[in-house]
Amino acid sequence: MYAELHCHSNYSFQEGASSVEDLLVRAHDLGYRALALTDHDNLCGAMHFAQVAKTLEMQSITGVEMTIKDGQDGKENSHLTFLAETKGGYSQLSNLISYSYVAADRRNPALDLKYLPGDLDGLILLTGCRTGRVPSLLTGGRFAEAETQLRQYLDWFGTDNVFVELQQNLVQGDTSRNRRLIDLARKLGVPTVATNNVHYHVSERHRLQDALVSIKNNLSLEQTHKERRANNQFYLKSPEEMATLFSRCPEAIKNTLRIAERCSFDLTKDLAYRFPDYPVPEDATPQSHLEDLCRQAAERRYGGVNQKAEDRLQEELWLIGKHNLAGFFLIYYEIIQMARQIMIEMGLSDAEIPLEERPPGRGRGSSVAMLVGYLIGLSHIDPLEYNLSLDRFLSDDLGSVPDIDLDFPRTIREELIVRVHRKWGWDRAALTGMISTYQMKGVIRDLGKALGLPAQDMDKLAKRVDSHDAKEMELEMLQLPEFRDKVDAPGWRDLIEMAAQLDGFPKYLAQHPGGMIISSSPLIDTVPVQQAAIADRYICHWDKDSIDQAGFVKIDFLALGALSQMQECLLLIEEREGNFIDLSRIDFDDRAVYETMHRADTIGIFQVESAAQMQAVPRIKPWNLTDMAYEVGAVRPGVGVNDGVTQFIQRRSEGIPWDYDHPLEQRALERTLGIILFQDQVNQVAMDVAGFTSLEADQLRRAFGKRNNDLLIQHYWEKFREGAAGLGVSEDAAQRIFQKFNGHYMFPESHAFAFGATAYHMAWLKYYHPLEFYVAIFNQQPMGFYNTETLKEDSKRHGITVLNPDINHSREKCIIRNESVLLGLRYVRGMGDAAATQAVAARDQGGPFKSLADAMERTGLQREIIENLVTAGAFDALNAAGTTGSMEKTETAKTAGAVGTAGIARNKGAVSRRQALWEVGLRYRPINTQQPLPLPVEQDMTELPEQSEWETMGEEYRILGLYPEGHLMALARPHLRPGTLSSRDIEAKADGDIVTVAGLVIRRQRPLAKAVFLTLEDEFGHIPLVVWPGEFAKYRQIIREPLLVIRGEVSRREGTMNIVTHHVEPMPTMKNLPKAKNWQ
Repeated sequence: MYAELHCHSNYSFQEGASSVEDLLVRAHDLGYRALALTDHDNLCGAMHFAQVAKTLEMQSITGVEMTIKDGQDGKENSHLTFLAETKGGYSQLSNLISYSYVAADRRNPALDLKYLPGDLDGLILLTGCRTGRVPSLLTGGRFAEAETQLRQYLDWFGTDNVFVELQQNLVQGDTSRNRRLIDLARKLGVPTVATNNVHYHVSERHRLQDALVSIKNNLSLEQTHKERRANNQFYLKSPEEMATLFSRCPEAIKNTLRIAERCSFDLTKDLAYRFPDYPVPEDATPQSHLEDLCRQAAERRYGGVNQKAEDRLQEELWLIGKHNLAGFFLIYYEIIQMARQIMIEMGLSDAEIPLEERPPGRGRGSSVAMLVGYLIGLSHIDPLEYNLSLDRFLSDDLGSVPDIDLDFPRTIREELIVRVHRKWGWDRAALTGMISTYQMKGVIRDLGKALGLPAQDMDKLAKRVDSHDAKEMELEMLQLPEFRDKVDAPGWRDLIEMAAQLDGFPKYLAQHPGGMIISSSPLIDTVPVQQAAIADRYICHWDKDSIDQAGFVKIDFLALGALSQMQECLLLIEEREGNFIDLSRIDFDDRAVYETMHRADTIGIFQVESAAQMQAVPRIKPWNLTDMAYEVGAVRPGVGVNDGVTQFIQRRSEGIPWDYDHPLEQRALERTLGIILFQDQVNQVAMDVAGFTSLEADQLRRAFGKRNNDLLIQHYWEKFREGAAGLGVSEDAAQRIFQKFNGHYMFPESHAFAFGATAYHMAWLKYYHPLEFYVAIFNQQPMGFYNTETLKEDSKRHGITVLNPDINHSREKCIIRNESVLLGLRYVRGMGDAAATQAVAARDQGGPFKSLADAMERTGLQREIIENLVTAGAFDALNAAGTTGSMEKTETAKTAGAVGTAGIARNKGAVSRRQALWEVGLRYRPINTQQPLPLPVEQDMTELPEQSEWETMGEEYRILGLYPEGHLMALARPHLRPGTLSSRDIEAKADGDIVTVAGLVIRRQRPLAKAVFLTLEDEFGHIPLVVWPGEFAKYRQIIREPLLVIRGEVSRREGTMNIVTHHVEPMPTMKNLPKAKNWQ
């Protein structure tokens, strides 16, 4: 037998060509009992590797191949292989990796030799691959230096912990180098060990590995012969193959097993991490203090603890005690208190207001199911009222520390991160890592360059493909005329095949948008940490899943734009009406609010504003929070992939009969009518149907979430089939049930309730306080599904006017003026926060600006910004000649701005704007170092032709990102063919009618379903369109045009309307059109 001790996964970024799952499943099939992971200079995949190995009942050995800076001048690098034998050895390994990022550029880590001497107990050293210091010295004939270096390793690590590493990859020089290594080892009495420097699980993957090396070096395959490995022998070989290769040195094979036996450290259970301590009152324990806090809150929430709450509280407290999580919850409680203090300091709350009435943040995810979380302020949803299941978050056989996500308004989040760093210290608080992965467009461009394909073609293909799945690349190319003939051409076939392999591969370590970990001891003792791109911030090498599995306290500070919008909206209402609305006390059964959603009036409403949601809400017809949770949960990719959304709606709304594939599904799926809507149900089905434990079921769900994971999924299928058979489930039924699982995104059920509540809150605010709602949403852009022009049109449909910015009345942000939304100066292109504040400060200090010249002089703004303000209409109220203006425009301006044929009264004073721009040019004439002369400019003014309405709207959009008044379709409609209908006309059309419509594309979506969905906007509303695959293949390039004319058939069902597309053609285009949100 044999254990591979030098193995790279694709976490050796742009080097390893196989995933952790591929390597471990292959090793399992080959009869391996142990496998080491030794990725280059990081432990990013170590926890993932250890967890999958545990699932396969294999021993995982944690190691690394580290780059060493060991030349006399510090510039010569080599490699060494380290294996963690014990907990202490692992801690040293984590430290050394962290030091390697300190000693070098964070993008090219290298360990300075000065860090090696010291306490290295528990670490095993292998002398490395052919680029190791000792092997390379021997290859170069520098025998004395090689011996000196090996003796130094022995001094540092101890004679029992150093092994001379032999590799036989059938590369020229391997045999002679191994002979010299064996001679040196025997001379010094050092044992040898055989490894294969594995970079892929099967030999066929060498092509991808070659391409990755080329990508890493930013060269083509033809240019990287020296950098690439010489052949295809760096794969995971069977024990028999390795024994044959080292038949003359059998001890090197036996030593792999001896080392594996010594490496007792198990990353899944032996980490030395400990929660930070929480200071509790004297004579109290964390457990008793947490219970006291809960009971005090229950008194405020319920007026005492009723029996239902008491039973649930006792169950949760018992589980918390069993898993020693009281300190975990108290730390979150402390963080919520910190966030509350920030709110108070910002004037957003008052110390006298109870936390539950004005919480600083909101929980999301499965943690919302916790009554304890609800009581101490981590959630805004009462789990008792909605019977939320605890199992997904906290179970008897918990495999990792529960994950609590907290959403905060953006302003609170930024300050909170700073305070958490300050509280626990920079050595004990770090940002969560995130593995950036290859996506379709990057795969095409990077592989294309490596394969030597024309860059212009790669760029065009990357822009033209619409799928997010590289496995569909060939189909995509066949539908594109310019690429149809290339699918079998040399290089292109390689691109197609390797794209499917590379899609989803780890690319580099990045920073998680909101996650942090905190520790009671230095973090580098438990996980490597490196400098982030932002100064004074550090990133750990593990992503959120690995951190959860390691049992770390991870706090997710997520900046949810909807909460910032909600907070601002509530403050505006308080300013205008004098009272603060407690959203936790509003009526959750308000039929008027739900009826607006039934009409798909959901633009700007968190979670229910997408085209898919606008189709689903009228069909599901939610009437309460439970319905909202099911609606929010249903429209997820993981539900839609098996047509689950349609089936759920049909069963719920139409009463279509259905049955379980087996009665054991009933407990998990009864409430959702046999459809898996939530992550929790995947776990529950696996436990009920196949006898999985809670931990095994969660591991199964996570495995489905990994891309290109077929081998591990096959392993889980075998386990599922066997378990189901033991419970009397036939293989046919088990297979149908197993096929319901998929790796596409679904919500935990409690997460759906949390987001459903937020969606209802936003719908309530939009219905009862539309003006404040729109001011807040304009101020929080960018966020949501739609651009500001679409939001402006929606506000107009609700009776809210949007006004151009005004230099004498606008603030930095949008404000309410004359019961309208007055755009803030920040909306003006190029303005930015600093310039907007500068302009407002000048006006506040010196009073209203009396003329354009006055504003130019007092604000000191750059010429481009002044010109943009003029174009945006900010000076419409002032006379361009320099006299005091008024809010009213002249009759000339009004007449000039009217377009009778379109029916839109512009009132923009277009002549005044053009004259003002001329004046700006005159006053800014000096350039470079020229000195201005105080000469009058009036004599240089000239009469200018009027701007057309098209020009004015186009310029406004260029500067503001929206047309404050009117819609371009109102201008275009007189030029359309007779019979072209508007969205208002379509309302009267019956199911099956053939119609022609036209509009601006504001949304293109291509979900996992077969169809493509478009949303057109015209001057009256929206037109949803369905494009089936045949039509999409025919018109896929035309569909990219901003303005379309579409002929199709009206389809009405259950209160919704779509037009099924038959024919598509472009409208004549113009400059400065809004851009659609594409393919999301």
